[in-house]
Amino acid sequence: MVDEKLAEYRKRAAAKRTIKNVSFNNEADKDLLEFANKVDFSQWVKEKIREEMQK
Repeated sequence: MVDEKLAEYRKRAAAKRTIKNVSFNNEADKDLLEFANKVDFSQWVKEKIREEMQK
């Protein structure tokens, strides 16, 4: 019963999300990829987008 409710919650939450993929070249973008792996990338990107929207 609990598993069914959890599965339904996850299903509804997933339906509200949109995923945007970002590609990094392992050689040319190595520095960017290292940085992205050190931060909460999703929150960092959202913050940067909001900053740009304020301009």
